[in-house]
Amino acid sequence: MLILGLDTALQHCSVALVRDGEVLAAVSEGMARGHAERLAPMVGEVFRAAGVSMRALDRLGVVVGPGGFTGVRVGLAFARGAGVASGIDVVGVTSLEALAAGVDVKTVHTDEVIAPIVDARRGEVYGGVYRQDGASVLAPFVATPDIARDEIAAAVGAAPVLLTGSGAGLLAPISSGARIYRDHAGAELHHIDPVSIASLAAASSETGRPAPLYLRAPDAKPPKPSPLKAPDGS
Repeated sequence: MLILGLDTALQHCSVALVRDGEVLAAVSEGMARGHAERLAPMVGEVFRAAGVSMRALDRLGVVVGPGGFTGVRVGLAFARGAGVASGIDVVGVTSLEALAAGVDVKTVHTDEVIAPIVDARRGEVYGGVYRQDGASVLAPFVATPDIARDEIAAAVGAAPVLLTGSGAGLLAPISSGARIYRDHAGAELHHIDPVSIASLAAASSETGRPAPLYLRAPDAKPPKPSPLKAPDGS
């Protein structure tokens, strides 16, 4: 099965092409904005690097949030368009389950649960908890770090917690059994690996028209009417 995984929900624009578990090509660029301009060219890059046509694609996995409002919309619009144009299955993946899937399970301690935490700005974090097999323990939520810490502690009980994501440092320590995930190079994991998205999409039985996962309203708000204008617009 040839699968394209893509993410524009957080602070990266990332694309990977995977066939039956083998990574054919992948690219990721850090960016706070500009995902709409870079996504299509990056998709073209991975297909050219892999030497395959997009017509050979079987499935597409896309991050549906939580994350940046505009970034989520960009990824979903591209995925839906590709699905309609080519008739391929489209699978929605949350940013939190994708972050959890990016953890190398060989480094996870026995009974440890994985808590992906994303810095959502405005004094809040997006969070969730997953077992090592990917099963959800605590559904995605948005809260202040203090409330998130309490929610996670209540959900996992005495289980040790492995924190990962850009907001991990905002919650540590949850308890004496908590730690922050670091890869083999000693770096924390702050962005989503598009290969993980493809892997989750390959294993999913849910396909169709994925919906965005917004846990709070967008920052941008409609402008208020000018006080200088009359109600009839004159």
